[in-house]
Amino acid sequence: MGFLKRAFLYVTKKRGKSILLFIILLVMATFVLTGLSIEKAAQIAQVNLRYALGGEFEIVPDYSESNPYYKRLTDDEGNFSIYTERPVTQEIIDKVMETDGIKSYDGMAQSLVSTNLEVIPGTVPVKDKYRDMVYSRFVTGTENNSFFRSGTLKLIEGSHVPEGGGQVAVISKDLAEKNGLGIGDSLSLTREDGGKTELKIIGLFEVVKQAQAYINVNSFDKLENQIFTGIQACQDGLPHSLPGFQSVIFEVNDPAQLDDIISQLKENDAIDWRAYKVETDNKTYLAAAAPLEKSQTLITSFLLLIVLVSAVVLSLILTMWSKSRIHETGVLLSIGFGKASIIGQYLAEVLLIAAIAFGLSFFSGSLIAGRIGNSLLQLQYTREQSIQEPDEGENGVQVSRKGDMDPDVVISDNGNGGKPIPNKDFPEPLSVSVGLDSMVKLYLIGFAIIVFSVGVSSAAVMRLKPGEILAKMS
Repeated sequence: MGFLKRAFLYVTKKRGKSILLFIILLVMATFVLTGLSIEKAAQIAQVNLRYALGGEFEIVPDYSESNPYYKRLTDDEGNFSIYTERPVTQEIIDKVMETDGIKSYDGMAQSLVSTNLEVIPGTVPVKDKYRDMVYSRFVTGTENNSFFRSGTLKLIEGSHVPEGGGQVAVISKDLAEKNGLGIGDSLSLTREDGGKTELKIIGLFEVVKQAQAYINVNSFDKLENQIFTGIQACQDGLPHSLPGFQSVIFEVNDPAQLDDIISQLKENDAIDWRAYKVETDNKTYLAAAAPLEKSQTLITSFLLLIVLVSAVVLSLILTMWSKSRIHETGVLLSIGFGKASIIGQYLAEVLLIAAIAFGLSFFSGSLIAGRIGNSLLQLQYTREQSIQEPDEGENGVQVSRKGDMDPDVVISDNGNGGKPIPNKDFPEPLSVSVGLDSMVKLYLIGFAIIVFSVGVSSAAVMRLKPGEILAKMS
C-alpha cells in the first residue's frame, strides 16, 4: 500500500484529529492570506500615490557670482537690477524634455511693468510710482501653469494663453470688471524705458483659493492684478535680458525616480550648467508616502510573525501527535516500510487537509482583508488628502532694488509665486481583495510551513532505531 493511500485512509479514519488540524490550518491560512492581500494593496497604493502626486524639479538661472553670465546694472541713484545672459530658453527646455521620465513643464518669467489699467488696491501701501504697476507673468501657456494647475486660479471665460504664446493676455475677472474690459479688448504694458506692448485679452480667471502669501500684500503682488501672457511678449517687455524664462518647473512621472532623472540630466553636456541651478521638490510625495510606507512595514512584520507563529504551533501539535503514533511507526518499520515512506505519509496527511483549508480560506480571507485593509488604506488616504505643501518662498529671484528701504523693494519671485498649494487628484481608496497571486503565495508559504513542521515533528521519532521504537512500544 502506497503512502498516499495510507495518508488518505488515516485522514478519513481519524476524523477528530483531521477536523482539528483543518481548523488550525484554516485560521493560519486566513491570517496569512489577509496579510498578503493587504500588503499587495499597500504596494499598489504607493504606486498610485507616486503617479497621482508626481514630483517636480525647477531649473532657474544662477543669480550669483559663480555664474559667468550673471550681470548687475546700477544707475546713478544707486538703483540696481540683476539678470543673466543665459536665461532658461525654449532650446534648453527642449533638451531637458528629451530625458526619460519627464511629463510636462511650466515656464515663467515676470517683470514689474506699468499698465493703463486701474489696479485693485492692496492692503500694504506703496509709493505713488508703483500704484499703477503690476506683475506681468510671461508663461509657456496658462493651462499647465502652476497657478491654474494647482487650483489657485481658474479660467472662467475665454481661453488659455496658448503654448506658443503671442501678444495675448489672461487677466482676472475682477480687474476686467473694474476697468470695463472683456474678451477681445486690449491693454498695454509699459516697459521701464517707456516702450509699450499691446496685448489682446483672450481669457478671464478668478482666484479660487488665496494663499497666505497673497493676503496682506501691496497692489502689484495681488493675484487679481496679475497679467498672464506669452513668452513672445517677454521679448518686448523685459529690459536688459535675453528672451527666456526666470523659472521652469518640470513635472516627472514618478517622484521616486526624481534623483535618478536629475543625475541623468546633469550628464547632458549640451547644457551649460554653470548658468543654472536645479532644485528638486518631492516633499508632498514624501510626506504623503510616509504613512503608507510605515503601514507596509507593519504589515510585512505582521505577516512574518504569522508565518513564524504558524510554524511553531503546527510543529508543536504535530510533535505531540507523532509521539502518540510510535506504535504505528514501529509496525510500519517492522513490516518493511522505510522511514522516507513513513514521513511521506505524515506529510501527505497534512497536505491533503491543507489543500482544502487553504482553498476555503479564500472566503474568510477576503472578508477579513476587505474590512481591515480598506479601513487601514482609507485612513492613510484621509491623511494624504490633508497634506498641503508649505510655501517655500523665492528661489533664483530676479531683483530690482531701489536703495535698501522696504517700501522701495520690488522682488520678482521664481515664477510660481512661492509655489501654490498643489491640488493633485488622489486615486480613490483601494478595495482590498484576494487575488490569484495571493492564493499562489499562500499555497507556497503554507506548504513550506507544513514541510518544515512535519520534518521537525518527525525528527524525534525517525532518528530512533527500530529496536528503540519497539522498546518504547512495550
